[in-house]
Amino acid sequence: MHICSLSVQNFKNAEKESIDFTEGINVIYGKNASGKTNLLEAIFFFASSRSFRGCKEKDMIQFGKTFSSAEMTFESNQIKKTMRVLLQKNERRQIFVNQIRVQKLSEYLGLFRAVIFTPDHLNLVKGSSPFRRKFIDIAICQSFPRYAVSLHEYQKLLEQKSALLKMERRDTALLDVYNEKMAPLAGIITLNRHRYLQRLEEVASVFQKDMSGEKENMKLRYTSQSGDSSRSAEELKEVFLELFQNKKEKELQYSLPLYGPQKDDFEVLINDKNAKTFGSQGQQRSAVLSLKLAEGELSQRLTGEYPVFLLDDILSELDDDRRKYILSKIPGKQVIVTGCEPELFSGYGETNRIFVCEGVARNV
Repeated sequence: MHICSLSVQNFKNAEKESIDFTEGINVIYGKNASGKTNLLEAIFFFASSRSFRGCKEKDMIQFGKTFSSAEMTFESNQIKKTMRVLLQKNERRQIFVNQIRVQKLSEYLGLFRAVIFTPDHLNLVKGSSPFRRKFIDIAICQSFPRYAVSLHEYQKLLEQKSALLKMERRDTALLDVYNEKMAPLAGIITLNRHRYLQRLEEVASVFQKDMSGEKENMKLRYTSQSGDSSRSAEELKEVFLELFQNKKEKELQYSLPLYGPQKDDFEVLINDKNAKTFGSQGQQRSAVLSLKLAEGELSQRLTGEYPVFLLDDILSELDDDRRKYILSKIPGKQVIVTGCEPELFSGYGETNRIFVCEGVARNV
């Protein structure tokens, strides 16, 4: 899988730009705050239907403009496809695949896949649980688009339940209805996360051993309020239904939804010790690197193609050994990397260079 071209209009600080990519290494360079990361943000939107920076859709529209659009041509299984997104103020976004508008997440998620690696991801091990849940959910959605439907439906019900719990007068019968609808979705989410982490551990542990000279063994441990998350979806549904019912009074007391997969997390263990608490900074960074490389490798195993790798100014954050390691894993994959200097990949073969200055991008 590789991107052929990207066109954006009124997207962040880019007024109207069109750039071409090659199948190998593509370096987007320029001064800080010139708009390099905005291009990766547009690309990753097609893979995840969201901004990896957490931006709202309205914030992707250039100041003073009424709309923003991005269109990408890419090749998958030797077939060229186009995807286009149109964002307008006060209106729902519109997404098109091969010029046909699609309505459902499952109709476009998974068509294009990408692994994004930013300096923020260096907090994947030592950061907070929402960051890890977001990482695993985005990865699953790209390989299993139907998971996104369950996740979206659960989050919608969770918002409704949360609003109900905050009301002064609360309808407990309606709360029971929400819990009954959420339980099967909670089971599906928990089961998928658990299974994906098992697969991810298998691949990531190989990278971790390789980087440490066989000295470090990595394990991933999923933590869920459901207890044993290896049970079937139907069994997990019953577990969550019982949990919601037994803890209803406590949620009413605190006016918050305290139970469900929105509280789940996973631990990274290095040599059977929690890397967040006991790992050195070097071990933590190696673990993150292993997880991101494993995400791409697992995507290839599940779909038959490598995703596109997007590296947002990450090489400057890594020491020389880890930088060399990630570069050694690049051959045979399309990589789009941002940085201040075009010499980022000198010595690694021919590169396609894209210069960005104040939102204006051009192939050099």
